[in-house]
Amino acid sequence: MKRIQIITTGGTIAMKADPATGALTPAVTGPDLAAAVPGLSAYADIGVKEFSNIPSGYMTPEKMLKLAEYIDSASETGEADGFVVTHGTDTLEETAFFLDVALHTQKPVCVTGAMRGASDISADGPGNILGAVRTAADNKAAGMGVLVVLNDRIHAAWDVTKTHTTCTDTFQSPQWGPLGTVYGDEIVFGRQPLKHIKIHPESVQKKVWLLTCVSGMDGELFRLAGEQGISGIIVEGLGCGNVPPRVKAAVEELGKKGIPMVLVSRVPCGSVKEEYGYDGSARSMKTSGIILGGSLSGPKARLLLLMALGAGHGRREIQSDFGSTF
Repeated sequence: MKRIQIITTGGTIAMKADPATGALTPAVTGPDLAAAVPGLSAYADIGVKEFSNIPSGYMTPEKMLKLAEYIDSASETGEADGFVVTHGTDTLEETAFFLDVALHTQKPVCVTGAMRGASDISADGPGNILGAVRTAADNKAAGMGVLVVLNDRIHAAWDVTKTHTTCTDTFQSPQWGPLGTVYGDEIVFGRQPLKHIKIHPESVQKKVWLLTCVSGMDGELFRLAGEQGISGIIVEGLGCGNVPPRVKAAVEELGKKGIPMVLVSRVPCGSVKEEYGYDGSARSMKTSGIILGGSLSGPKARLLLLMALGAGHGRREIQSDFGSTF
């Protein structure tokens, strides 16, 4: 029987309603979470590590790096054959993506959470933990990268995003669809995930800003960014990577300062492309040195740039890092 370690970080899955206010607050320990799931021992030999007990909005890249280092260490020492990370859903996709890029281990790592608190009617946490444990214990999950398992769907960390604030089917992969499904007692994969870049940063202390473009936007926020000692910037553009003309002028100013800039789109699906030739298009900003970020979302692109800078990558290496994002 496989040894699966459940690593708890907090989030709604570990929250209960406060009797006085009805508001969800952290209240459930890691061992409590595992004990609340009937039948876990039938699928794996379970161990529990309480990494933290925080709302997912409190998660930081520094904590993500420590989590990655812990998983790699536990994998190398043979403490487990696979891992399940429980996490709040607000930043779950970011932590899963960070782990997918940073981890050395090829052992299965599944990230899961809950949309309903542990004290709610029809709490989804226990079922999601069971699905994640069963996926992590499945031989086919090895080498698949970090997986996100909720609502009986199995997603690639690179692709998945939260699409609804409260519904239990919130996690979707709108670009390519899920990798597989938890079918009763069977784990079924329908496709293999694409292989992506691996970066192993020593730290993630750099300051990277994410700025989203809107209609009529001027360049003031971009100029302010250049005055704040930032290490890099993610430009979340319109359409396939276009920006208002005054933003384009500010981007060119940042380019002269040598600040690494990555262009992504605020659109949920598709990649940035050099489609247009007008002032403010992706093509028109090439002379600024801006790097095309493929289909990555703004938050994930920010993490990738933080990791690249933390690993000491220069502009050419960063361009190569983002060149594998499709």
